[in-house]
Amino acid sequence: MQRITSRLPEAWREAGFIFLITRGALFLLAPLAYLTMPRVDPMFLDVPPKVDTSLTDTFTGLGHYIFDIWARWDSVWYLEIAHHGYSAHDSTTAFFPLYPLLLAAFRPLLAGNGVVTGILISLLCCLIAFYLLYRLVEIDFGGKVARRAVLYLAVFPTSFFFQTVYSESLFLALTIGCLYLARRKEYLLAGVLGGLATLTRSAGLLLLLPLLIMYVQDTGFNWRRILDAMFLVLVPLGLALWMLYLGIRFGDPWLFQKAQSNWLRQFSLPFGPLGGLWSGIVAAYNGMSTVLTSKDINYMPVDLDPRLWATYNVMNLLFTIPFLGLAIAAFRRLPLAYSVYSLAVLLLPLSIPSTYVPLLSMPRFVLAAFPLFILMAIWGEKHPWFDKLVMVCSLTFLGVLTAKFVVWTWVA
Repeated sequence: MQRITSRLPEAWREAGFIFLITRGALFLLAPLAYLTMPRVDPMFLDVPPKVDTSLTDTFTGLGHYIFDIWARWDSVWYLEIAHHGYSAHDSTTAFFPLYPLLLAAFRPLLAGNGVVTGILISLLCCLIAFYLLYRLVEIDFGGKVARRAVLYLAVFPTSFFFQTVYSESLFLALTIGCLYLARRKEYLLAGVLGGLATLTRSAGLLLLLPLLIMYVQDTGFNWRRILDAMFLVLVPLGLALWMLYLGIRFGDPWLFQKAQSNWLRQFSLPFGPLGGLWSGIVAAYNGMSTVLTSKDINYMPVDLDPRLWATYNVMNLLFTIPFLGLAIAAFRRLPLAYSVYSLAVLLLPLSIPSTYVPLLSMPRFVLAAFPLFILMAIWGEKHPWFDKLVMVCSLTFLGVLTAKFVVWTWVA
């Protein structure tokens, strides 16, 4: 075994080791949490999605504890789309098609089990994302910073989504791969991956910003540079194809945007992301007040406890503010393309806050701002106290949030 690993390139060894240790630990933690913590019955949830247990509960016994517990919340939407396709009336069009398309394509190879298929796709993309991040960081900052950046990303509190039936791993692998290839001036392949990222999530469109910056910063002029500029058009092509499909199938190319009303999201006008951030601050303040003044009553199910959502408003702000600070600090330490992309990734969800939980899902959305983990790795390499702070906080909340997710309590 040692001979085999010694023959692997350093990037694969480092990324693979971090992948195996962190994903393996979560596969051990999750069943323990599921078997020992109070569980919310998803059939009694008063918010979508409505759960089809034939899609989410695919095993009994050990298989259920290993696999099925990773199919929660948005997983239901992806499984529904993979099995039954899109509908114009159930908000499925809010979910972009590449991940459910992969589920539908590879599900027959695994006896039609969408849950196992989704987990394997996510795990494979997670490994690829870790490897590509190592390679990208290694170019400018060396192997030590690259290793730490991968580690920080792997233990981040919401990194358990990388092995769920969610599109997080796929989107991350595509976006990191896009910037890595652009860093190597391979704009055709970068454009292809950017287009696939846009077919995965609307935020993929933001890749145009770093790609344009990297293109402009490249020196020299030749005919190939003209072609490179044309290849950047492939990024919005993913969104154009999705809108074309919606227009042909349902007669409304903007149906994906209208479906966001299911999550009570709307553009924050006239102040944009500042309006969303302010709403999040107000919600967090009111949430703290609710937590401190509410009587300690046991609610059944636990998801009806008003303190739960009040605490989420506080937690969402505690994830958002530090990452906004990191995004600003990144302009002094990271390449301009990385800094601009990170800030854009954070400002997009802030511009479309949810009504009652303004910063809904921000602890998960910040995963896409992967260059900020590079910045943390640079600081962690120089300051041991910062490294310990990141690791202790990350591992603590990773355990808590993973446990909450598998028992059907909302996380992000």
